[in-house]
Amino acid sequence: MQTDNPQHIVPFSESKADAMLPQIVLNGPFAMLVVDKASNEIIYINPRLTDVLGYTMQEIEDRKLKFTDLVEAYQEGRLLELARQSTASGEWSKQYGLHNLKLKDGSEQMFFVFINPVIVNGTADAAHYHVVLLPEYSQQNLPFISFDSRELFLEQLNNIGFGTFEWIIETNKVYWSDGIYRIYEVDRNTTELSYELVQQFSHPDDARKAATMVKRTLESAQDYNLQMKIITARKNIKYINASGRLIKDRTGKPVKMVGCVMDITQQKQVEQNLSKNVKELNKSNKELEEFAYVASHDLQEPLRKISTFSDRLNEKYKDALEGDGAMYLERIIASAENMRSLIHNLLEFSRVAKDMEPFMSVNLALVLKEVAGDLELPIEETGTKVLSNGLPVVEASFSQMKQLFTNVINNAIKFRKENRPPVITIESSLLTEDEAAIHHLSLSDSYYKIQITDNGIGFDDVYATRIFQIFQRLHGKSEYPGSGIGLAICKKIIDNHQGIIYAENIPDQGARFTFIIPEKQN
Repeated sequence: MQTDNPQHIVPFSESKADAMLPQIVLNGPFAMLVVDKASNEIIYINPRLTDVLGYTMQEIEDRKLKFTDLVEAYQEGRLLELARQSTASGEWSKQYGLHNLKLKDGSEQMFFVFINPVIVNGTADAAHYHVVLLPEYSQQNLPFISFDSRELFLEQLNNIGFGTFEWIIETNKVYWSDGIYRIYEVDRNTTELSYELVQQFSHPDDARKAATMVKRTLESAQDYNLQMKIITARKNIKYINASGRLIKDRTGKPVKMVGCVMDITQQKQVEQNLSKNVKELNKSNKELEEFAYVASHDLQEPLRKISTFSDRLNEKYKDALEGDGAMYLERIIASAENMRSLIHNLLEFSRVAKDMEPFMSVNLALVLKEVAGDLELPIEETGTKVLSNGLPVVEASFSQMKQLFTNVINNAIKFRKENRPPVITIESSLLTEDEAAIHHLSLSDSYYKIQITDNGIGFDDVYATRIFQIFQRLHGKSEYPGSGIGLAICKKIIDNHQGIIYAENIPDQGARFTFIIPEKQN
C-alpha cells in the first residue's frame, strides 16, 4: 500500500484512476468510489466521498468495509442487482437507485446511486466498477421544498403506511422499502422475498384478480392500479392500494417491475361502516314509510265509522242535545274532520316516498298553469296575483312538480297578511358556477334556481329549517288550519329530484322559497 496518501490503496493506484476515470469524476463535486466486482471491496475513493460519508480510505481499509456494508443487510441484494444491471446493460446513465447509506457517525442519508463500469481504452474493465453518489436533496417535482420538510413528508408517509417495491424478474427477487415490510408485518431480516411468496399474502378473494393484473402488465406493459385485501404475516386482514409499472431494457425485454403500496385499511373500514349505516338508515326509512302508509290506510275505516255515526247522531238528535252534549258532539265531528285531513296528508307524504314515476321532460310553465287552474277558487277569493317570468323545461316527475308548486303557492295564500291581497312572484334562472360551488353541487351539470316570493306574514329565521320537518307548525290550528305536512312533502319531492330547497324570511316583506333542480337527472 502506498503510504504517502491514505486516500489510495493498491492495486488501484492514483495513476490508474487518472487513466481510467474522467477528471470530473475524480475531482468533481460528487462523491465517488471504485469497487472490486468479485469481493465488493472499496478500493478507491475521491476526496468528496470523505466529505459526504465521513470515511477516509485508511478507515475503509482498516474496517475492511465493503460497498454492501453501506446499506442495511436486507437491501444488499437490491444494491448488487443494481450493480449487475448497470455494468451489463451499457445504459449507464439510466441505471440508478435510491438507497439509504450509512454514514460514519451512524446516521443514514438518502442517495441517488449511479453505477458505471470502469472504462480502459474504450472497453469496460471486467474487474471493477465505479459508483457516483448524489445526495437526494431534490426540490423539483417533489412534494417538499427543503430537506427538513422532506423528512417530515417521509415521516407522514411512514405513519399512513406507504412503501415502494422492485421485482427483479430474471432472478425473481423482490425488494421492499421499510414501509411495505410494516404493512405486511414481515420480519425483513429473516424473510427472503420472491414473487411467489408475496402472492401468498394475497387474500383468497383477491388473489386471482391481483395475479391477472400483474400478468396483463407483463404482457402489455400497461401500468396497473388495484385495491385488494391481504393477509399479513401476523394473520391480520388489511386493504391496500397497489400500483405497478414494467421496466424494459433497450432490447424491449422486461427487466423489473417497480411500484408502490399504500395501506388503506382504515379508509376502507370507514367506508364500510358508512355504507352499513346508510343501508340500515334506508331500511329504517323504508319501514317507516311502509308503516305510515299502512297505518294511515288502516286508520281510515274506523275514522269513517266515527264520522258516519257522529253525523247520524247530529242529524237525529241535534234538537234534543243542549249545552255540553251539543258542544261535545260538535267537537267530535270537528276532530274527525281534522283527523281525516291529517291521514290524507300523511298518505300523500308516504306516496311521494313510495310511488316514484319515471322521469320525463316537464315544462314547468305548463305545470304552473295547471296549478293555477286547480287553485282558481282560493285565488279569486283572496285576490291573489301569480306572476312569472317564464319557467324552464327539466327532467322530472310531472305529478310531483305539480304537487310542489301547489303546496308552495297554497302556503303563500294561506299565510297572507290581513287586508292585503297575496302577490306571488316566481322567477327562474340558470345556476352559476359560484352558486353551484356554494351548494356543493357538480360544476359539470346544469341546474335551475326557481324562487317563489310572497308578500305574506313571513316567519322567524330560526325556523327556516324546521318548517320542512313533518308535522311542524309555527301557528295554532285556530289561526291557520293545516297539518304541517305540506312543506315536508316539498322537501321530499326535491330530494327525489337530487335538488335543494330552502326558505328565507324577507323582513317586513314576506317569505321566499328557493328550490334548485338539475336540468337532467343522473
